[in-house]
Amino acid sequence: MSSIQEFIRTIARLRAPDGCPWDKEQDHKSLARYLLEESYEVLEAIHQEEPAKLKEELGDLLLQIVLHAQIASEKGDYDMEAIAAGINAKMISRHPHVFGEKKLDSAGAVVTQWEELKKQEAKNNGEQGSIIDSVPRALPALLKSLKVSEKAVSQGFEWRDFDELWQKVMSEIEELKEALAMEPGPERQKEVELDLGDVLFCMVNVARWNKLNPEESLLVAIDKFRQRYKKMEELSERPLNELSKDELAQYWQKAKAEFSQKS
Repeated sequence: MSSIQEFIRTIARLRAPDGCPWDKEQDHKSLARYLLEESYEVLEAIHQEEPAKLKEELGDLLLQIVLHAQIASEKGDYDMEAIAAGINAKMISRHPHVFGEKKLDSAGAVVTQWEELKKQEAKNNGEQGSIIDSVPRALPALLKSLKVSEKAVSQGFEWRDFDELWQKVMSEIEELKEALAMEPGPERQKEVELDLGDVLFCMVNVARWNKLNPEESLLVAIDKFRQRYKKMEELSERPLNELSKDELAQYWQKAKAEFSQKS
């Protein structure tokens, strides 16, 4: 049998009456957190550009998928074969320019066609909701913002050019400054929250215009900060919370300089 078939049998054995107590106790809801965690570990491995690490993390993610498939199979809902058959059929139907006669010559045209096919499928299934409703509510905020923006753009709701978008960013920042200057209180808190959200959403669109994923960009920035902060801890002979602001700034610059030399 193939490695995939063997792995499916392994998971079925773990879920058997005489299998692993932990695996037998799991259901779709209890496994949900692990699916999210493993997805982010895959993303981290991609950023680290380590093929061996990525292979390992993809295996961990596959474990979660096969576990969910096994649970469904035990209930008589579907199995791994049905999952593979369903996604295979979807890929063929969503790519008529590859498996049919239609021809497309750009990635943008493919994305537009994809969204139109999804709308038609939803209509055929009696789903008449907004295209925005197709964005999962459980997504992280930055990624969710990107998906919402992409859905709107797929219907023609887009800035005329990048300069217009950048002017909107500057306008939202000014509104945030005005909110921050208000007298402290519930009203100020509400305005700051709304205006900060507007700034962040605009920056998501800046990322989209430059073909960047804001979620991944932020993860890269966080990783860079972590590395520099850890270097500060290594360089300092005292705990960082005992240093003055000037001393902290000096160590930060040293840490930045060290990483600049490595790159």
